Amino acid sequence: MAKPNDFKYDATLLCRGSFPAVTEADDRPCIVEASVYRLNAVAVTSFMLDGFEPLLNFLGMDGTDTYITRHEVDDLVTVVHIRKEADTWQR
Repeated sequence: MAKPNDFKYDATLLCRGSFPAVTEADDRPCIVEASVYRLNAVAVTSFMLDGFEPLLNFLGMDGTDTYITRHEVDDLVTVVHIRKEADTWQR
C-alpha cells in the first residue's frame, strides 16, 4: 500500500560548485554555477515526459541562461546556471 509521500516529486542536491568565467558573446564577467541532483522516480518520469520545466519550477529557477543535462544514469542531472552579475576583480 502506497504512503502519501511515496509519489512526491523530489531532487536531492549531491554537489554544487561555482567559478568565475567570461561570456563568449560579449566578454563580460559572470559566475557559472553547476549543481548535480539525484531525482526520485517521480521526477525522472516527469523529466522524460514533460522536459525540464517541472525541475526548474521545483528548484525555484527560470530557464534563462540555465542548461540541464541528463547523465547515462537516469536519475542524475546536472543544472548549469550562468549568472551575469560578477565582481570587477574578474576582469
